[in-house]
Amino acid sequence: MIIAAAALMLGARVTDENDSLFDHCEDNLGYVFEGCREWDFCPNVDEDFLDACVAGCVLGFCPKQDECTGLDPMFCAPCDDMQGALFWRNADAADSRCDDKAGFPAPTENVTAAMFDVYDACFVADVERHCPALAGTDWLARYDAARRYPRKRTIR
Repeated sequence: MIIAAAALMLGARVTDENDSLFDHCEDNLGYVFEGCREWDFCPNVDEDFLDACVAGCVLGFCPKQDECTGLDPMFCAPCDDMQGALFWRNADAADSRCDDKAGFPAPTENVTAAMFDVYDACFVADVERHCPALAGTDWLARYDAARRYPRKRTIR
């Protein structure tokens, strides 16, 4: 769609897992888009939200893309719009921060229900702290519905 066209127009090439996407924000944004797609940063996201999730991945690597130029509505969408890059960037960043806070990733045999509880509470609080417009809405249910597999859940 728009992202794929932008990637092609910006000279995308096959990504290399040893090549940091951060290094290409200024000179080859298409490469960053392809990296986010090829390295499967959005493996569990339904097709309806995949482009927005990939755009969120790009924002994570290239924060200057947060500037709305009007060329792509995904980069102009507010943080509470699941069709926007900012929503997915915030969710991905919260996932990473909350993984760390809860002690993930850890060997599977060391995972406890308490770790999942810490993760779940952290995830909601972190996303809502970065996007207050989501507080008091059904965003978490919509987020879970937009994913093929649920977020981390308790093992009870």
